[in-house]
Amino acid sequence: MPLTVTAEFDAHDVRDRLREWVRAGRLEPEAEAGVHLLVEDRLAVPPDARAPVRQPGVAMRAGPPEHVTRVLWESATRGPADPPAAYAELAPGTARATVHLSRAAAADFERALRTFVPVVVALLLRRVGWHHVHAATAIDPSGRGWLFAGNSGSGKSTTAALLATRGWQVGTDDFAFLVPGAGETIDVLGRYDPIALREGGHALLRAPGGLALPDRGKTGYTPEELGGRWTPRVTPRLLAFTRLGSTTTSVAPIEPRDVLAELMRWSLTGVVEPDAADAYLGILSRLGRQARSFRLTLGRDIFDDPELLTRLVP
Repeated sequence: MPLTVTAEFDAHDVRDRLREWVRAGRLEPEAEAGVHLLVEDRLAVPPDARAPVRQPGVAMRAGPPEHVTRVLWESATRGPADPPAAYAELAPGTARATVHLSRAAAADFERALRTFVPVVVALLLRRVGWHHVHAATAIDPSGRGWLFAGNSGSGKSTTAALLATRGWQVGTDDFAFLVPGAGETIDVLGRYDPIALREGGHALLRAPGGLALPDRGKTGYTPEELGGRWTPRVTPRLLAFTRLGSTTTSVAPIEPRDVLAELMRWSLTGVVEPDAADAYLGILSRLGRQARSFRLTLGRDIFDDPELLTRLVP
């Protein structure tokens, strides 16, 4: 069933936009989960002395003594002393989030959909068994599932786009969720989104067309526009931790003891709520056992020889 979105009467515009974001991304957990939106003239964030966990523009607080998970949108403010423009609360034991928006945040909701809302949704879906990971996913022509994990700017999106031009199935280039698969396997579900390329990646890909994303300084392509196909679910057999090099693409094995630490780096929401930490670590451990893992340094040579990747990792 799709993630449900409800709102107070004066938040119908942002409700409809969030519903479209959910629909377009094809986020459909099997268990019920929902978001309720409120637009407020005066935003009153409850005091919270707990230490925050931060991602760009967002601060998350969870655990005792309140046990309410609270997410603040900080990137919409003018400076560190200014109050947040929005915040969300997730009560313990529920799969519902209440999102409080200032009028300014409601007017700037498109930006919220790129920074604040995905963090809220990631924490919400965790409560129905979906564990977020910052990664790209694909299936190669031989049917092997790949997961490319790494920071923003590490080449995940450019790699996903390049592989789509070679007919690979692509799940996502960024917003992914780990879920139980068949038996003991872990699968990855991806949100359906255009693969968003920075100027450098777009120039290297040399693909015509695309959708200009001027507010992000990027160009977007669906997998189908590039000659590939979107796939909602991937069972990873190969984990690649990406970084950018200069000219030569290379791979290097990772010690099994380091795989868990690497995976944790790319899902900070996984350690925000202490009550869910054991389940999250169990998911990561199972994923690490089922897949071969390596560091992937991406060089310019892969654009002239896209099959290089499958030769380096036979």
